[in-house]
Amino acid sequence: MKSFNRFILILLSGVIGFITPVSAQEFSKLAPKQIGEKIILEYTISGEVAGQQFNVSPFYSLDAGKTFLPIKSVKGNVGSNVPGGKNQIIVWDVLKDLKELDANVVFKLEGSSKSIVPLQDDFRDVIFRLESLNRMADGSIELILTITNNGAPRDLKMINGLITITDFNKRKYDAQGGKIAEVEGNERYSTPQRTLKKGETVKARFVFERVPADIDRAMRLDLGIELITDETYGIDLKIGKLQFRDLPISLVQTAGMRIEQSKKLQIVSPASHFEIKKVEVADATPPTIELVTPANIPLVGKEATRGRPYAQSSIGMDDKRLRSLATGEELATADEFTIVKAKVTDDSGIYEVAINGVSVNPSAGGIFEAKVPLQIGKNEIVIRAVDLRQNSIEKKFFVLRTTPSGKPAKGDTEELDLIFDSPKAAPRYFALIMGANDYQDNSISKLDNPINDATKLYNVLVNRYSFDPNNMIFLKNPTREQMINALDWLTRKVTKNDNLLIFYAGHGYWDKATDFGYWIPIDSKANSTANWLANSQIKDYVAAIKSKHTLIIADACFGGSIFRSRKAFEEGSQTVKKAFDAPSRKAMTSGNLTEVPDRSVFLEQLVDRLNNNTKDYLTAEELFAAIRNVVISSSPVTPMYGDIKDAGDQGGDFIFVRK
Repeated sequence: MKSFNRFILILLSGVIGFITPVSAQEFSKLAPKQIGEKIILEYTISGEVAGQQFNVSPFYSLDAGKTFLPIKSVKGNVGSNVPGGKNQIIVWDVLKDLKELDANVVFKLEGSSKSIVPLQDDFRDVIFRLESLNRMADGSIELILTITNNGAPRDLKMINGLITITDFNKRKYDAQGGKIAEVEGNERYSTPQRTLKKGETVKARFVFERVPADIDRAMRLDLGIELITDETYGIDLKIGKLQFRDLPISLVQTAGMRIEQSKKLQIVSPASHFEIKKVEVADATPPTIELVTPANIPLVGKEATRGRPYAQSSIGMDDKRLRSLATGEELATADEFTIVKAKVTDDSGIYEVAINGVSVNPSAGGIFEAKVPLQIGKNEIVIRAVDLRQNSIEKKFFVLRTTPSGKPAKGDTEELDLIFDSPKAAPRYFALIMGANDYQDNSISKLDNPINDATKLYNVLVNRYSFDPNNMIFLKNPTREQMINALDWLTRKVTKNDNLLIFYAGHGYWDKATDFGYWIPIDSKANSTANWLANSQIKDYVAAIKSKHTLIIADACFGGSIFRSRKAFEEGSQTVKKAFDAPSRKAMTSGNLTEVPDRSVFLEQLVDRLNNNTKDYLTAEELFAAIRNVVISSSPVTPMYGDIKDAGDQGGDFIFVRK
C-alpha cells in the first residue's frame, strides 16, 4: 500500500556552463539574521561561470573566531549542488544543535567548485543551450546559443527586440543584432528566421549595445520565440518565452565543456549577538515604520484603496494629480532614483525590512536606507517589515516622476487603472478553490487544515481583491468527478481576457517509478489510481482554458516534467504592466519532494501577505518572493515558483488587483 503525504514535485530545468578566465570567484555579503529560534545566513557567490555549482559548508564560533564548529542542523543553499548568484540562504535550526544560545557569534562559510551543469531550456522540443554571455572588445554584450530541434521540421523566429537582458535595477536592454545560423538581422526589430530540420543543431548569436560597463551580472535573460510548423491543414504558430536567471557576464567568450576545480572560497562574518532560548514570549504585534526621508510624506497601509484621481482619463487628470502634491500624497521629482530612509522598530527585534522588494540592512539608529529606481509617472514605494516572530506590516507612499519637460505622465500602474476601473471592460477573475480533509478510504489519513486553509484564501480574495463570488467555485472535500466538472465549467466559461486562479490543498502523491504526480480526491482508493487526478491532466486543462493568466497554488504534489522552476528575486522580475500584457501559466507550490506538514506555514504566510499588501497590483512572483524566506525558515519545506511547461506561458504573470 502506498503511503500518502502532501507532496510537491519540482523538476529543475537543466542548465549549461563553460569554464573560462573570469573575475575572482568569491563569497560576499554574508549576513546572519534571526527569526524565531532559527538563524538565517544570507550570502552571495559571485564571479562564477554560468552553470557552475559549489559545495558550501557553514561553521560558527563562540570565541571570536579562534575556533569554528560545523553547523549540523541546516537546510537551504548548503551542501552540494549550490548555484552561484545572489539571494542564497542557509537556515540553522539552533536549538537542535545547542541547548540555548546567548553569545556573540562569528560565522564562516567554506566552499569549492563542484561541477558545471548544462544551462539550457526547451520549448516545444527545441533545446536552447546557453554557451556564452560575455563582454566584447567594444563594450557590447554577446549572447551565444546552441539550438537543437528534436521535433518535426519547423521555422524558428527570434525577434531581436524580444531577446533582452534585465539588470538588477530593472533596466532592460534589447538585442540590436541577431543571427540564427547564416540568417542575419542587424536592427532592433529584425526578425532572423531559419528552417530547422528534425535533429538539426544550429548556432545563434545576439548582440546588446549600450549596456553600462559596471553591469557584470544579469538579473534575467529573456528569449522570445516563435515556432511555425507547416501542417497538413494549415500553419501552426507557437509563441513562447524562456528565461534564464541571475547570470554572470564573463569578460571573454566562453566555449567548451571542461570542468575545473575552483580555488577554495571562504568568508567570515563580523560578530553578532544572538539570544535564542526554548521559552517563547507570545508576540502578535507587527513592527512600526516611520518614514524619515523623504520628509513630511504620509504612509498608508492596507486600509487604503486604489487612488481614483490617477485612474481618471478625462480632461483635468493632470491637474488633479498635481493638486494631490500639495496634500502630501505624492512627492514629485524628475530624478531617475529617489533615496528612501525609514526607521523600523519592534520589541521582539527586526528580521527583515524590504523597500520595493529589495532587502535592506540597518544603519545607526535602526534606519533602513535604499536607493529606489523610478519609472516615468506614479511610483508606489512600498516598505515591508517582518519581526522575529513572523509578524509583518506594509506601508507605502507615492513618488511622481515627471518627464524631462517637467510635465506629469501616466505611469505603469496608471495605465492599468484605466483598464481595471472601466466597469464594462475590466478583466474578470475566476477561481477554483479546493480543500480535502475527509478521505473515504480509511487507508488514507484524514487531514485537519486544508478546508480551513482554502476558506482563508477564499475570504481574502473576495474581500480584498477583484474576485467576484459568482465566478468562484469552492469545493470542500471534492470527489474526482466534482474536480473534473469544475474544470470543464471553467473551460467553457473563461475567455481570453479573463484570469484564473486554481488552489488545491490536500493529499498528493509522487510516483518515482513512473515520474507521475497526482492530487488525491476524497473518493480515491489507496491501492488504485483510478480516481486520482494526474498532474498531466491538470496541465492539459490549464493549457485548454483560454484565460489570459492562470495561476495554480498547490499545497499538494504538482510537478514533474510539466513544471519549469524559476528562481524568484527580491527585486521582482518585470514591470507590472508588462507582466499583465503577456499571457502566463504559472504555478506556486508549498514545497518540493519533502513532506508538507498538515499545518501549512506557506498558506499562512501567503494569506497574511495578501491581507497586508498595500500595492494596487501585486504580481504572483512578488507575492512568492515576499514569503519564500520566512516559509523556508519556519517549516521543513522549500516553496517553489515557475511556469507550467507547454501550457501557453509567454512570459507574463498573474496580477492580484486590489479593490
